[in-house]
Amino acid sequence: MAPVHSRISSHKRNQDRAARLLSEAREKAAKDTGYHSLATRQKISEEFKSRTNMTPYNWQVDVAEALVLGLDCSVIAGTGAGKTMPFVMPLFVHPEKTVIVISPLNALEADQAERFKKMKIAAVAVNGETYSTTLHKELEQNKFQAIITSPEMCLQHDKFRQLLSNPRFAARIAAIVIDEAHCISQWGDHFRDLYNQLGTLRAFVPHHVPFLVTSATLPPLVLAHVQAVTHILPSQSYHVNLGTDRPNISWEVRYMKNGKSDLESLSFLLPKNSGGEAEGDTYDQSLVFFDDINVSMSALRWLRDHSPKTIQHQISVYHSRRTPTAKRIVLKLFKEGKIKVLLSTEAAGMGCDMPHIQQVVQFMAPGSLSIWMQRAGRAGRTLTMNARAILLVQPSVFQEKRTKKGKDPDEDDDGESIKYVKQIEDGLRQWIETEGCRRDIADEYFDSGVQRKGELLCV
Repeated sequence: MAPVHSRISSHKRNQDRAARLLSEAREKAAKDTGYHSLATRQKISEEFKSRTNMTPYNWQVDVAEALVLGLDCSVIAGTGAGKTMPFVMPLFVHPEKTVIVISPLNALEADQAERFKKMKIAAVAVNGETYSTTLHKELEQNKFQAIITSPEMCLQHDKFRQLLSNPRFAARIAAIVIDEAHCISQWGDHFRDLYNQLGTLRAFVPHHVPFLVTSATLPPLVLAHVQAVTHILPSQSYHVNLGTDRPNISWEVRYMKNGKSDLESLSFLLPKNSGGEAEGDTYDQSLVFFDDINVSMSALRWLRDHSPKTIQHQISVYHSRRTPTAKRIVLKLFKEGKIKVLLSTEAAGMGCDMPHIQQVVQFMAPGSLSIWMQRAGRAGRTLTMNARAILLVQPSVFQEKRTKKGKDPDEDDDGESIKYVKQIEDGLRQWIETEGCRRDIADEYFDSGVQRKGELLCV
């Protein structure tokens, strides 16, 4: 059987198993409590429509119902697919309950809180910037249905941790959601080790409270790690894999002449008339990622120096050294389209709903295909938009170095193993170097459960 058909068949079996689990949970709830699935799903759908003017996808209602029934869930879907909506959809059935959402960044917490408020959900971001005695009292008084917070607040902040584990408060928790769950694997071992301790939250709440983990990038080994950390048993949890492909994004690799100093590789961002002062000059709405703050600042200066003075203010930077107020203002202006080109580190964009981004650029190859796909997925969140994702790859990724070692099968005839000056993950290297379809590489890497339609998607 061809690999793609084998993968699709495997996912079909997993999908059937998830459907059986949900059906069995419905039957048990009907027997034990008189639960009515049709009425519950109708309530969820009608409330969603009335609050958003949109019709929910069946899979969103399935996940929401699974959470209502107490099933742990995992959802893999491309950015912009609607993963966030099931976070709060159980509240349409149990408005007296609270959902705890674990988010990686303060900006994302604030963004999600605003989105939920627009759905008439009482939501609040709880972090070091927002926490106060007044807010704590409001939390104790159960004024919020959705609390968006961080691993650090849950596990290190004494007062907030005590509140979460208070039996009276914990009894109201409908679900614990871990958004951007790939951070458990990406950050848990070194950058933010508390991500690897999120399973501790199981001890804070009654045993029937379900966990939901979501991400656009959970390749099989990462998914297994996330499930192990959060104590989700694959055989007893509801799993949705919609694939990670974004058909409205075209993918491009461009080769840089040098490394960090090659700021000219960003010249395609400049307006076509950047040599003059034409009033119509403007930039495409672009998000440019850097892994080095100092390089992003150098790029800011270079782009402004090579742009008409009248529009230089449309370029800005977002990184951890900026003040909370400055970061809020920059994100606001970028979302409003007043800033056209935002140069950013990991701190911006993750999960934030910015539907107008025309292109995402990565300056120099990141460490893995997962990181690149996460960042690239910020482009074209309006699915009818034709967007671009451009990876600028430095020469060191391809430059070989040789180290003398003992003879083994991976070495050449001279007993030397071939290494590259810049080490990147094999999956990303394969994606960069392939002469075939990069979407096929990504589908295999992420174990996509969806078969794409049409060869035109291979761009």
